[in-house]
Amino acid sequence: MINRLREDLKIYMKSKDMEKLNVVRGVLNEINIRDMKGVKINDEEILRVCRSEIKKRKESIESFEKGNRADLADKEKREICVIERYLPAEISEEELIAKVKDAAQASEDKSFGAVMKASLAALNGAADGKRVSAAVKTVLTAKN
Repeated sequence: MINRLREDLKIYMKSKDMEKLNVVRGVLNEINIRDMKGVKINDEEILRVCRSEIKKRKESIESFEKGNRADLADKEKREICVIERYLPAEISEEELIAKVKDAAQASEDKSFGAVMKASLAALNGAADGKRVSAAVKTVLTAKN
């Protein structure tokens, strides 16, 4: 995955696509910062960085929309689209619920935290944390 980011960086440099270039540079910069802190860089960590960058931009979009800055909100939305290319496709709601049910049944501890952790591990980045959290809540309340 890191190689894909670096190759895309070169492509954006050659094509002088500054917006995409800056987004990919920012993601690579965050990866380098984590690497310097001693975090092992693998595809899972890169996915975590990409999700974190998307979350930051979504928060910025909310602020820009409250401040009537549609131009800046649109820029952030375009940046999210660039980062989303590096994330795996999101699974459907039915598949998500099924995987969470499997993780809940396999988990000895039926607490929210334990099932959430098992679900995130089973999904391996195929769903956003908020979606997984909602699915875990649904599955655990349905059992009670």
